[in-house]
Amino acid sequence: MKIELRYFTGTGNSLKILETFNEVFIESGHITNISEITIHDSFLPEADLLGFCFPVYAFGIPRICNNYLKTIDKFKTKQKLFIIITAGDSDESGFAVKECKRILEKKNCEIIYSGIVQMPINWTTSPEPPFPPSQQEAIQIINKGVDQAKIMASDILNGTRKQHEFNYPKRYTKRKFYWEYWLFKYLGIQNMWRTFRVYDTCNGCQLCAKICPTNSIRIIDNKPVWSKTCEQCMRCVNFCPAESIFQSQGGETKGKNKYHEPGFKPKQNNKWA
Repeated sequence: MKIELRYFTGTGNSLKILETFNEVFIESGHITNISEITIHDSFLPEADLLGFCFPVYAFGIPRICNNYLKTIDKFKTKQKLFIIITAGDSDESGFAVKECKRILEKKNCEIIYSGIVQMPINWTTSPEPPFPPSQQEAIQIINKGVDQAKIMASDILNGTRKQHEFNYPKRYTKRKFYWEYWLFKYLGIQNMWRTFRVYDTCNGCQLCAKICPTNSIRIIDNKPVWSKTCEQCMRCVNFCPAESIFQSQGGETKGKNKYHEPGFKPKQNNKWA
């Protein structure tokens, strides 16, 4: 079976999980191809199975993922696929799966499997808990996520059909859930890039601009400046060697744990390399 896999990741969680799926598929003798999505390349070659893995950003999928799925051409024949979502809390995936399904079902896709895998939180600039875990806690969460991914991948190969069912997060009231979802989706994401700042410890190394997955950071006067295409993926915050990046209006990062999946090494953009 030929399998095509696509992902988007900020700090490595979604890549780690999809790589785990990929390993299971290869061990079972299937031909696979795994790559990161870009808004400039929506071509998908013919495959027996297609798989996506995206993170949850404020109860939905990142804008880049939404836009990518919308640009995919409608399949001529029914395309089987699965959707995996990584979340800091498996109970708080929100509308992420629904958003994917709503777009893909119009593309002549048959979603045979969907699920949530819990991975460490990376939102270091959150003004209130939960915050990123310690390194030891993160490794424990990752290991559980990988084990869960192996079971999911085996289920898919064995023909098990399963669909994630939407639920309201336990720590939220229904009203608060919708308030935060709509606030971020239609107001926050449009403006939160404006709140990024750097402490005096910033040495102008430019790594944040080099590794930004959406090319949303420019270097002006030896300091980073963010733009509206920023997805709040937290890659720049958690990879900054000097731990200099924060967000105003409650997004301080001093003294907080920083997180990225230990084996994740983001590509550097040629623009700044």
